[in-house]
Amino acid sequence: MNKPVQSQFAFIIAGGGMAGLSLAYYLSKSSLGDLPILIIDQFPKNKNDKTWCYWSDCEEEFDKIAEKSWDSLWFHSQSNQSKLLNINPFQYRKINSGDWYAYVNKQLATKPNIQFLDAKIHSFFYKGVDVCVSTDRGDFHASQKVFDSISPFACDFENPKHIKQHFLGWTIESHFPVFKQDSADLFDFRVAFDLECEFMYVLPTSPKKALFEYTFFSGEIRDKNYYRDKLKAYLLAYYGFGEDDYDLLEEEYGVIPMRPIEENAQNLHAKLIKIGTSGGFVKSTTGYSFLRTQRTLKELVANLETKNHKAFVLKELRFKKWMDKVFLQVFIDQKIAGSKVFESLFFKNSPQKILRFLEEKTSLREDLSLMFTVPTLPFVSAAVKLFFKGNKLP
Repeated sequence: MNKPVQSQFAFIIAGGGMAGLSLAYYLSKSSLGDLPILIIDQFPKNKNDKTWCYWSDCEEEFDKIAEKSWDSLWFHSQSNQSKLLNINPFQYRKINSGDWYAYVNKQLATKPNIQFLDAKIHSFFYKGVDVCVSTDRGDFHASQKVFDSISPFACDFENPKHIKQHFLGWTIESHFPVFKQDSADLFDFRVAFDLECEFMYVLPTSPKKALFEYTFFSGEIRDKNYYRDKLKAYLLAYYGFGEDDYDLLEEEYGVIPMRPIEENAQNLHAKLIKIGTSGGFVKSTTGYSFLRTQRTLKELVANLETKNHKAFVLKELRFKKWMDKVFLQVFIDQKIAGSKVFESLFFKNSPQKILRFLEEKTSLREDLSLMFTVPTLPFVSAAVKLFFKGNKLP
């Protein structure tokens, strides 16, 4: 896109991915929506290259563009026990990034004060009271705030003790109408044969179309062909599909850090604010981020409108953050198969309670009751190890 005529803006959003565009969307619908806003990204976002899923028991901003929703989810254990989870009043929804980008960009196109710049960002710096963004197409100044969604999160992808969600997914179209659309497979641990947490995730969206995603919660990232071979084996074992029985429509690969943010909590007094993965918006024990990002940024914009600069960008719930760390330490230690941890949770608790727990909406009493349903020894060992390491993960 053409370089903006002006270099001075009220807000600059560094990064035009899901977090950056979400922030621009909520700003555009607020009382701040007529202020000059610049969104900078090296590449425009308009491709269907990601899948975002979330669950909710109430109406959410982007429900209307979800490709599919389910109120029943399957859990398959490593020992071949299966449980159909009725998650009412929750709904589990799937959004395709291409649909979402088109919807949000259409809204932003109605606001001539919101400009886009295709440019590589070099750095951030302060000049007087302004915070500035240096790019390969010049420097741009924000009088109010710069929102940074491009800075790397503190996760070493080469370190096996830094847990990541790493996955490769295929959207396929079968030559036969075999998929049942009334439920999805949230966890299929029948593919897990080791201590690492690995599972298949299946989202059927029509009788012939489904997303199959082979996923790890672990530290060691594999070559892409490893996941592809696992997908082929699963399709053959559970659907009887050879490679001639389906068409591969799309492939999605991702590595998401599963670590709690260790930086001090940001508040709105700051002029340079990290958002998205950079800001710790990913839930560290699940890798889910879409709904958490929407709710966080909607509240952030509301606080900007009321000039509530003492408000934190991301609320820090210390006990829940500690539980997340214990959970991740269990995965690092590998004293028990990751599948067994989820088995204990899903076979001993209601799915509604687990979903509220993962949303950080459970009470302290509910949190403690959930902790008593997981294997005791590995979790106590992980908690003790964290205590002696100053509550820090490796």
